[in-house]
Amino acid sequence: MVNPWIRQNVAMKEAHAELLTLTATRDHRLQATWLHPRSGCQEQVTLEASQEYFPSLTPMLPEVAWDEREIHDVFGYIPNGHPDLRPLLRTPRWPDNFRPLRDRPSARPAWRDAEPDNPALTVEGEGVTIMKVGPTHAGVIESGHFVFSLMGENVLHMDAHLFQNHRGVESLLEGQTVDAVGAIVTRICAADTVSHQTNWALAVEALAGYDSGAGLTLGRIVLLESERVLSHLNDLAQIPAGVGFQVAHQQALAIKEAWQRSLQRLYGHRFLFDTVRPGWVVPVDPEDLLRLVHAIRRQWTPWRRLVEGHHGFNDRMAGVGVTTLAEVIRFGGQGVVSRSAGKVFDARTLLPLYQDLRPVPVVESDGDVRARFSVRVQELEESLRLIEQAAARLRAMPRDARWCPPDAVSGQVVVYTESPHGLNVHDVAVVRGRVLRYHIRAGTYRNWPLLAHAVPGNAVADFPLINKSFELCYSCTDR
Repeated sequence: MVNPWIRQNVAMKEAHAELLTLTATRDHRLQATWLHPRSGCQEQVTLEASQEYFPSLTPMLPEVAWDEREIHDVFGYIPNGHPDLRPLLRTPRWPDNFRPLRDRPSARPAWRDAEPDNPALTVEGEGVTIMKVGPTHAGVIESGHFVFSLMGENVLHMDAHLFQNHRGVESLLEGQTVDAVGAIVTRICAADTVSHQTNWALAVEALAGYDSGAGLTLGRIVLLESERVLSHLNDLAQIPAGVGFQVAHQQALAIKEAWQRSLQRLYGHRFLFDTVRPGWVVPVDPEDLLRLVHAIRRQWTPWRRLVEGHHGFNDRMAGVGVTTLAEVIRFGGQGVVSRSAGKVFDARTLLPLYQDLRPVPVVESDGDVRARFSVRVQELEESLRLIEQAAARLRAMPRDARWCPPDAVSGQVVVYTESPHGLNVHDVAVVRGRVLRYHIRAGTYRNWPLLAHAVPGNAVADFPLINKSFELCYSCTDR
């Protein structure tokens, strides 16, 4: 007989629901929150874990493999039947009894004097070479450790070890006042900062019953889409770099720099830190926004012609790092990675935030580097359109008065936005104005295991290109 916890969650997946979060609490409770894409309704499945154990969902739902390993690392609850319960966040330096989200340590843990690397899964056999990359990389990049099993130049297996700079953000947020949370959430990640900020703002407003006005909503859309343009410009620059197409690489970086300098001028920050709070958004002149979009298009259009007209570049991307629709669904892939493989899901179509502007999801079907490149190109242009529409509507609107949340706001809510990397979810519980539990599940978290699955079968020289086409966030994982 199938355990009810397993049966109910598998039924959600079979009904084509999207998993928002799978997390735990100190009182031995597990909670899976699912989103029904057609209705936009959420549904929760809960389990009271007994004797420190709970039945693993991973054999039936591979997308939760990391979630369950993380629960084991930070709470100590053991997923019975998990096929790979190696440490995910934990390293050999952690004390055995240190479970940061289960116990509240009163003193600094007694870290062990040991090498930090966790065991890697590799292929064994005659002629197999093991190649390790990272965690320190050339250039300005966060830490990630990749262990390749190679036969000649062909990749047989890749084991990805993230969480190299785990910061304990969720533990840090516990007990914080509503006013103090924003400064921390803003800095979870520079690439998805507006998405994280907006999630926090939506959570507080939902718990307080505050209905944001049209001006505030449009201001947030502009910021969210400005962040998407910035992220996509960076990623579109890096993909040509992966094949030595330096003209396209440098020109795209120049467009990105122009966009980023304009964000600094309009909003006071190149990465848009501290621009969204509950009941507030940094005001901006709509005419400045419209001029910015017009100026960027003058640079963007020739660059698009350059890369789309270069047959060698397009041939090099074709058929490399393929992810199929079935694999995307199985691993819970998100964002550009999922839409480039034919999955028609973009959380913006469900958010009331966007309901009047009607964003159009961009979908390709080949699931290779070229498809991911193409989706980003088209999404960037869709973002520019949304910014223009929002700015045009802002022209006729008075500035909304700033709203301050009540001191005793309480409740639990799961909120989400579509970040540049996919579905970004915050599961927030607040009691009398202080955070009880704050769980963050960024879109990139779902895509790292999918990247590891997409690399085998390609040449080792293809990895930089595949990696740049996924262009996943380290910081959201190291939260």
